[in-house]
Amino acid sequence: MEKPPDWRSENYAKAYENYDRTDFAQEFLRRNPEYRDQYAEVVDAAPLALRRLARHWGLVFRCGP
Repeated sequence: MEKPPDWRSENYAKAYENYDRTDFAQEFLRRNPEYRDQYAEVVDAAPLALRRLARHWGLVFRCGP
């Protein structure tokens, strides 16, 4: 994912004009320290831990290639 432009930039609004609800939800979670900490704890854990995390945050993780 590309780094978003500086919020003071003239292009700031353009970076988000094509976002939908899913994009904004992902951006919210990416910046949420509680979610980031929980994800870091389970990312390499058993699938059950990932399912619990997903259920807690209302997510669906794509598995496999």
